[in-house]
Amino acid sequence: MIKFSDRLLKIDRRIIYSLLAIAIIIPIFFPLNLPVKITDEVRGVYNEIDNLPPGSKVLVVYDYEPASRPEVDPMALAVMRHCVRKDLKVVGISYLELGRGNGENIFNMIQSEFEEKGKHLVYGEDLAYMGFKPGRSAMILNLGKDFKGTCVTDYRGNDAYSMPILEDIEGLGDFEYLVCLHDDSSVSIWILYGFEIVGIKIGACCTAVMAPGIYANLDAGQLTGIVGGLKGGSEYEKLLNYRGMATSGMDSQTVIHILIVIFILIGNFSYLAKEHYLKKEQMR
Repeated sequence: MIKFSDRLLKIDRRIIYSLLAIAIIIPIFFPLNLPVKITDEVRGVYNEIDNLPPGSKVLVVYDYEPASRPEVDPMALAVMRHCVRKDLKVVGISYLELGRGNGENIFNMIQSEFEEKGKHLVYGEDLAYMGFKPGRSAMILNLGKDFKGTCVTDYRGNDAYSMPILEDIEGLGDFEYLVCLHDDSSVSIWILYGFEIVGIKIGACCTAVMAPGIYANLDAGQLTGIVGGLKGGSEYEKLLNYRGMATSGMDSQTVIHILIVIFILIGNFSYLAKEHYLKKEQMR
């Protein structure tokens, strides 16, 4: 018995890593189709976008670093996909230096996806990406007063004043909605200078670790909703009736969690069994 317990306590880490790799890969090729419960927080962002009339303009903020792409990209794609389906005009921007490339990737992916479906998105008319704009708080304040004067050009170097999508945009308040994709506390700056001063409605899409810290803003009415982590992304995909990266990721994450619980049970059982056997031996 003690030898068996020792073997369980000394499982080669390569075996554990291999099992984890299998747990990640298998659900990708063989979906589990686990039930997804839609929360009010996610529905709060979805409903705001879904209720906008065609032609409405949405500002999407890419304030997350490349390291957070696996968690935030799926919800970024879901939001963009929703906007395009609703024939909304989308303008992207980032106040984070490292977030510039994230927005560019999402815009390119969405354009390619809808091109394959036969829907041509005209850059400068249907969507536009302004790229990284420095200044942080000062930049957001200036956007509230003079959007085109603050941006001047988009990330491709196009003149903001000549872009049809920005024709009737004077300040931040001319956008019907703002979605902040973030992995830090940047949404609080957009709330302070966007919601409180300009009055623009804001929805937050963030990493799971950041979500608990902004529920106070949701309760205060400063946010319409929160899409948090892969779980929130999978809920948004469910509302869109679409299986994307977030849903696939949740399948793998669920299997990994189950596997970790099994490892914990095995470790504790083996340890307790060994201790029990040693005590019995000492009593003899």
